[in-house]
Amino acid sequence: MNDTNQTEDHNHQLEVKSLWNRSFILLILVSLITAMSFNMVYVIISKYALEVTPSLTIAGVIAGIFSIAALIIRPIAGATADTMNKKRLCIIANLLITIALFGYTFSFNVPTLFFFRILHGVAFGISGTVNIALVTNYIPKGRTAEGIGYYGLGQVMAQIISPNLGVQIEELYGFQPLFLLVTGLSLLGVLLLTRLNYPKEQVTKVRKKRKLTLNSLIAKEVLMYAIIGGMFSFGNGIVSSFLVLLGEERNIRNIGLFFSVGAIVLFVLRIFVGKIADNQGITLIVNISLIASAMSMILIGFAPILSILLLASVLKSLGQGGGQISLQAECIKRVDPSRVGVATSTFYIGADLGQGFGPMIGGAISSTFNYTILFLFCAALMLVAMLVFNLYQRKYDTA
Repeated sequence: MNDTNQTEDHNHQLEVKSLWNRSFILLILVSLITAMSFNMVYVIISKYALEVTPSLTIAGVIAGIFSIAALIIRPIAGATADTMNKKRLCIIANLLITIALFGYTFSFNVPTLFFFRILHGVAFGISGTVNIALVTNYIPKGRTAEGIGYYGLGQVMAQIISPNLGVQIEELYGFQPLFLLVTGLSLLGVLLLTRLNYPKEQVTKVRKKRKLTLNSLIAKEVLMYAIIGGMFSFGNGIVSSFLVLLGEERNIRNIGLFFSVGAIVLFVLRIFVGKIADNQGITLIVNISLIASAMSMILIGFAPILSILLLASVLKSLGQGGGQISLQAECIKRVDPSRVGVATSTFYIGADLGQGFGPMIGGAISSTFNYTILFLFCAALMLVAMLVFNLYQRKYDTA
């Protein structure tokens, strides 16, 4: 019995009638597990790096090389996902993540830790890209944004519970037990993937002969959406890197509540924003999201107390959640099913660039001026992004 009520069409795509099918739920669980293992390590990796090197600069490079590795591999992962068995690729990527996490347990010098950080970043970049391309096979037509929104619930749940859990486990038991725990979690994700119902795909001769070109690596038709999505990630990178320092400068205690409140709002938002995007389109949602994000940056820039920061957290999550979910789903809708992997990797490139360059540019601005100017700059960027987005949408609608 096939509980997804699905058939294969001539393009080897699954025709799914129910959103909450067994395979979709299984992939949400895998997403939760992968995100938990990532977040539990992410919050302590810089501290662990300082255990193997006294240099704060080298520790920062060890922490940051993960994102660079993920960024570089994403275009290749997207192109590969469109030409190979996605289930097999997911299993391989998650197995590599498991190996990298286990490798941390005996990384007692810089070269070894550096190697496993790169391996982790590469595998995570492949996994994130291929997982999105894979999950679209189990989402009914016309419900893409809704399905992507629900799929992200696993990642949001991980953001709520795993960072603090990782810190607590490290403080109570040490680094090695934590690394062994996340290794076990990741291995569980691999085992779950082997239970995924997936059709036996056959790559056509045309695809086998397809050359690696810019068009096979980048979906140019969704590049603008990737750039707009990158603006949300730019702001997120700024907040993640400088909010704690801003709190210390202004003597605002319990700054961690900002992230907890934001994660809860994201969780609630993902339940319904995708459905709205499927029914109403993305123009209204993205505009509201950019305005909410700009307002949150202004509030952070001037906030003297925690309550204002928490209001900013709500607005930031409304903006980032609504905007990025809608844009990512629209990227998938605007390409042929055979290019879903490339569209996904293209969107993530914008996110990776924003998340990576945000802290770098933010450091230069905050050191030259102050945190208020930094967050006002972010607010201005959101408004510029809104102008560019609307001009593009008008051009697209009249084309």
